[in-house]
Amino acid sequence: MADQTRASQDRTRYSPVGGTAGSGLRHGSTQAPPPEPVEICEPEVGEVPTPAYDAAAIDRTAEVFKALAASSRLRILLVLTQGEASVTEIVDETGLSQPLVSQHLKQLRSLHLVEVDRVGREAIYSFKDAHVSHILIDALDHALEHPEDD
Repeated sequence: MADQTRASQDRTRYSPVGGTAGSGLRHGSTQAPPPEPVEICEPEVGEVPTPAYDAAAIDRTAEVFKALAASSRLRILLVLTQGEASVTEIVDETGLSQPLVSQHLKQLRSLHLVEVDRVGREAIYSFKDAHVSHILIDALDHALEHPEDD
């Protein structure tokens, strides 16, 4: 019983504040701004129980990390952390060629990391869900906290 209570407290204690990804204000929105986030203690390694994962889930996760291992794809995804963007906007922001951006976006779509909405002839890309944007931001924060020694 104590384990169930602790697990419930852990879920509450470590749950994100402010809703889901993509719940931010859009242009022209009349909603009130979200409340200021509160600082949440990060769990220590081994503190939060992990469920058992099957081999297929582990293989799919490895594919996601392979996709994130390319700096060009990371730059594309970093643009999308700011919100949805067209291929032209991604090209302008990253400095990558249009064919290369399109090729990377195709791979990211095949892994269900980004999605596309068509507006006329224009393709607008965004994150499929918040998981990958969180991984990306956390990894970048980690890299900034531990810069290479020169």
